[in-house]
Amino acid sequence: MDSESRPFALLVELYRRRGRIVPQRERLNVSGPVEALSRGMLDELARHKPALASLLGTCASAAGATDGVPLSRAQQEIWAVERASPCTTRFNLTSSVLLHGRFNAGAASDALSALIERHTALRTRFVEAPCSSPRQFVCAAVRVAPEIERGPGRLPNDHGALLRRVAVEQMRRPFDLAGDPLLDLHVLETGDGHALLTLRRHHIASDGVSFAVVVDEFCRLYRAFAGVAGMPEDDAPPGYPAFVAYETATVERQGRDALRAWWRDELVRGAALAAAANRPSAAMLAGADAGAPTFSLRFVVDAPTVAGLRTLSRRCGESLYSTMFALFRLLLDANDAPGAECVGVDASMRDAAEFERTVGLFVNRVPIVYAIDPDTTFESTVASLGGTIRAALAHKWLAHHEIASLANVGGGPLFGYLFGFHNNPHATFALPGCRVVTDFAHREHEHDLPFVCYLTDVGAAIAVTVAYRAMPHAEALAADFAASYLQLARLAVVSPDARCSTFVASVRARRRGADAAHRRAFADLKRRRALRRTVEADDA
Repeated sequence: MDSESRPFALLVELYRRRGRIVPQRERLNVSGPVEALSRGMLDELARHKPALASLLGTCASAAGATDGVPLSRAQQEIWAVERASPCTTRFNLTSSVLLHGRFNAGAASDALSALIERHTALRTRFVEAPCSSPRQFVCAAVRVAPEIERGPGRLPNDHGALLRRVAVEQMRRPFDLAGDPLLDLHVLETGDGHALLTLRRHHIASDGVSFAVVVDEFCRLYRAFAGVAGMPEDDAPPGYPAFVAYETATVERQGRDALRAWWRDELVRGAALAAAANRPSAAMLAGADAGAPTFSLRFVVDAPTVAGLRTLSRRCGESLYSTMFALFRLLLDANDAPGAECVGVDASMRDAAEFERTVGLFVNRVPIVYAIDPDTTFESTVASLGGTIRAALAHKWLAHHEIASLANVGGGPLFGYLFGFHNNPHATFALPGCRVVTDFAHREHEHDLPFVCYLTDVGAAIAVTVAYRAMPHAEALAADFAASYLQLARLAVVSPDARCSTFVASVRARRRGADAAHRRAFADLKRRRALRRTVEADDA
């Protein structure tokens, strides 16, 4: 590794030795085991302090290492898609909020620039040089002004429709990853004192937690520049290149070969489970209609049911997520869903406390290989599945595409289903002199999977959002998903010691009853229509 990349290599070595480096004002505080922090290591860190300060975000006036920093494993997934489709907007994320009051455009402009200066991920450019892997370069901070557009004199009655339309319009504007800041703000002002704010960002530099951080810090900076509060005094968190070094060190410490061996064994086990179930692989089906249109549905698991599921989870020594994942897994079996033995999850990579407020991409998708035992109780299934999830997350550091390469699926996805939990902090706009009229309308990146299910806390209840493609097995699952999931959840609360076969049978029995009722209603309708035609003929 040449001298220009030495600062990044030092970060990797420091993290490999379980050390830490945290920015504090103009200083870089280094900590770690005494035996790891040799005098030679500390001296070399001091020699490279300017470049390290730039990479970590404490020096915004200069760029980082001249040869750049490697992409994180999650970024590599996005970069591959971007390179294959240069004009894609698939990974653009937009969120719109409607405010009423005295919106201060100058304070917003100052806050946006300060926010981009504070977080290196938002002022990073991505370049792929000939005969080398892609690199990311931290750029010097520059002033960025929001785009302000004059809108109609009065708002339409349907505020939500306006937010969704503007969010979609902004999402369709492509980013230039080689030059653009990866966060911008569009403001649509109307003549009646309303301002519609749309934050646009690229997923390669931002995840769900990052969005909450961005909104919180934008509002605090806005208040400071508007003169109604002091400037935030907390230190900026480490820049995203520090996480790339941390991730690299973690893979080195765990051993890439060991990670590959573990996942290879898991995927072999998954193939055996799929063969035993005598069902086609979801991975084989997933790529068949990747361009099929996407539809969505949403329902809410009520607060009393969620409370019962939480109690059950505590009794099993597992998380609520594991319990709700088990319900999803049962529902796949009740539908004879292809590839039910392998379900994807979003694994958060924010393991180290210093990265809690770092803006960047900290998510990796990993498969959970699990087969339902029909003779096991639901409680036992929750405990068993929880252990399987923890084992997979302990090996989450291998990139998704590396895991997929071990499955021999011809470049296709590992799984046809994704089950996630949006447990991000709630993002709330609070600007002085303004009130929120209509809360966020989000447009998120489009998944490449046939069936994606996300849970979101809504007070004491949980909202379930599903996006699915127009593919036979996905449509069949979506057709009765809400009713079936709620049925299983309520059964789990009252009969957690029932066998899994009972859960599956209950869903199928209800569907048979519903189908029979539909057939009876249709036959009755046909009889009434025939009778009406007979009466009309007699009258004639």
